[in-house]
Amino acid sequence: MKKILKFIFALAVLTTALYAYMRYVEPKMLTVKTLYVSTEKNIENCKAVFFTDTHFGKLYSVENADKIADKINSLNADIVIFGGDLLDNYYRDREKLDFLRLKNALSSIAAKYGKFAVYGNHDYGGGAEDMYEDFMTSCGFTVLSDKSVVLDKYNIEIIGFDDIMMSYTEPELYTLKSDYFNIIAAHEPETVKYINSASDNFMLTGHTHGGQVFIPFLTDKILPPGSGGFRKGLYTQKEIKTDTSISLYVSSGVGLTKVPFRFFNAPEIIEVNFKSKA
Repeated sequence: MKKILKFIFALAVLTTALYAYMRYVEPKMLTVKTLYVSTEKNIENCKAVFFTDTHFGKLYSVENADKIADKINSLNADIVIFGGDLLDNYYRDREKLDFLRLKNALSSIAAKYGKFAVYGNHDYGGGAEDMYEDFMTSCGFTVLSDKSVVLDKYNIEIIGFDDIMMSYTEPELYTLKSDYFNIIAAHEPETVKYINSASDNFMLTGHTHGGQVFIPFLTDKILPPGSGGFRKGLYTQKEIKTDTSISLYVSSGVGLTKVPFRFFNAPEIIEVNFKSKA
């Protein structure tokens, strides 16, 4: 009987500790994942910082925006890219959100040669469609909805695609005519399957949160629509199963949605250092 009671007590302690970690520890972590990407294209060294899926709202406070901005600024980025899902649910949370504080934090993010953003499905589905672009523009971001910008200094083109779940992109736009090295930003990883390009490409996405709560053998089977089967991390051209020269990074994002937990999916900011092989 004593052994059973000890087991029950140990299980209760473990369960409590696990709950506390998932609820109060891991969601507050803000890690930096550093990548080094080389290309045969003749480019200048360029540091891109990517963050996504902040989901500011009921589960992830705007108070975190200052910490995000400080972390990004510590990386001394050439360009900064946001991957969408700024707010979790605009209609539900708009009366409680401190938009001035959020604007000040996002405006304080520094990038030598530009800040860029794309739409996420929550930026449409949460009711923020009519305010998202104006708000991000007011914070110094250029919103790339099926648009691109050439960075002459680096010989790089940044291409942003609209959200594939809540919006529509003309199919021919996925065939890239750019001969530059392309940095592609989109919210959903599945977008990578549509890309056709004769050039060299690197794609940054979010959306999946890495599953947010990772359960071995289960999470990969219940990824959200739009994931394309890509959960988290770096995927090669071979793993993507495409003829296009492209690599994909799927970020676990920063904020929280649906449940206030993270497990084996710490919030992350991505630093990508691009350079020429030549």
